Amino acid sequence: MYRIGIIGTENSHAMAFSKYLNLPDPTTGAFAVPDARVTMVMGPDAESARGVMQEARVPVCAADPADFLGQVDAMMITSRRGSVHARYAMPFIEAGIPLFVDKPFTSDPGEAAELIAAVKRRGTPIMGGSSLKFAADTLALRDTARELAAKEELLSASLRYAADPDSEYDGFYFYASHLVEIALAVFGSDAKAVMASVVRGNVTALVEFPCCGVSLHFMHSSYICEGSLYSKKDTLTKTISLANIYEQEVNHFIRMLRTGEPPQPPEALVLPVRIIDAILESIKTGQRIAL
Repeated sequence: MYRIGIIGTENSHAMAFSKYLNLPDPTTGAFAVPDARVTMVMGPDAESARGVMQEARVPVCAADPADFLGQVDAMMITSRRGSVHARYAMPFIEAGIPLFVDKPFTSDPGEAAELIAAVKRRGTPIMGGSSLKFAADTLALRDTARELAAKEELLSASLRYAADPDSEYDGFYFYASHLVEIALAVFGSDAKAVMASVVRGNVTALVEFPCCGVSLHFMHSSYICEGSLYSKKDTLTKTISLANIYEQEVNHFIRMLRTGEPPQPPEALVLPVRIIDAILESIKTGQRIAL
């Protein structure tokens, strides 16, 4: 049985992950993952920790991150603030404990690079970031984009989802990772440069990929998630459903625990952080920022 610990119960992801692993199907009585349970959680506040413990039947609440060492087989860092992820994650990486770090992986490119350097040095399995890169509609959009690009018919593209530059959880970083990681999943990891602006709280960023330019529309108050591909003959628009994305993310994590192989190379977790940082730098300077 894999014993899993979670730090960051203020995030709804902690509750969703814990319920998925700890509660049996009410109809069949079967567990979604028979050999894994969330066995310990930690705040940052007592109220949210108690909520997860009560609703998802988690037996232990930790008072300190060090309490998890020796008591769990894997860790999930789900704190809303990416600025605390590095200090929570590093001790578990150094201990060789398989790790999931939620979006944003960090709120600083330097911290992200330091974590991955430690991962490579210790050989610790790690995954994380946005669950939306695993969504079935994201993968379908990727396949269509590849088909159009192979026929040299893809001219341009756009994606939209929510993000708030003034979020109390490290500002733009908190939600921007979703759209950036969708873009990387659909158009590949070879992003070249970014040019961005903000108007009335909505951020628009043009990301240069080898296949085409992709405009990312970070909407201040809209949670519609969709992508459009502009070809020589047509415009193809697809809504990206958020259904079952938590379950898919947990299933990838469990697969990593069993095989030791993450769903992406570890360095793939750094690039979204670099792109978000480049978007903010472009907004600040008005310049095109090379990646």
